[in-house]
Amino acid sequence: MTKMGWTTREPCLSCPYRKDAPAGMWHKDEFKNLLVQDANELSGAIFGCHKYRNHPEKVQVCGGWLLDQKRRGCPSIQLRLSIITNEEASVALSEVTDGGHKLYPSIAAMCRANGVSVRRTR
Repeated sequence: MTKMGWTTREPCLSCPYRKDAPAGMWHKDEFKNLLVQDANELSGAIFGCHKYRNHPEKVQVCGGWLLDQKRRGCPSIQLRLSIITNEEASVALSEVTDGGHKLYPSIAAMCRANGVSVRRTR
């Protein structure tokens, strides 16, 4: 299991959560996986920054994902456990910022902007 780093303080230049990042940087399956994981608050994944995909030993939490979680009150139980048990995770959550960049208002909006259809649930 790869250890997550918590030094991220804002979304990277190509973070798909940023409206100014190029669309289509991720394969559609990545967005679909994000939707599935996000729907599973109990055991859904903590998402690492895509910049570290080829360097798993250096993986850092995704700034966009962390901001989205913060905005929604941390629905991810895995994130809640991390901030309770890891001071670095708690600091990252408290210090993460959008860096002045506009972000998508939701994961669904980000997915739609990247050509992924999102089913609405009731």
